[in-house]
Amino acid sequence: MRSYPPDSPQAVSRLLVLCVIADGGGSPLEIAATYRLGILDSAGIQEDVFDQVLREMCTDLPTTPDGLVRVETEMIDQMLAEILRPDLRLSVWKAMWQLSYADDQLADGELALLLKATSAWGIKEGDKGSGPVAARSSVPHPAT
Repeated sequence: MRSYPPDSPQAVSRLLVLCVIADGGGSPLEIAATYRLGILDSAGIQEDVFDQVLREMCTDLPTTPDGLVRVETEMIDQMLAEILRPDLRLSVWKAMWQLSYADDQLADGELALLLKATSAWGIKEGDKGSGPVAARSSVPHPAT
């Protein structure tokens, strides 16, 4: 799997793409939501960068015989580790929640990814991104 510079637009894009495909495919509603909800603009990501990362992910990730994407835990850990800044982690985490709900469904794979990010990044309910994102104290609710 490719690695990207920490906190880069590509590293952020890859997590957003992962969120879109975490339910095994890539919901057109979720892909469209990345543009419609202004998630890319708020993260400072150019559409062509996101599109390139989306294509790379589709090429790089293994699939099951029925065409579903397979992502190993180690891959997710690597992707999450590429986001270092606490404020960026919180921003990306919120965007991931938005994308997961874009199709009005929360698949098991999406929930697992969101909870993994919550734990790995130490995000806790009430975090505002103004200080260190530290030890997780509870399972948060999606923030808007």
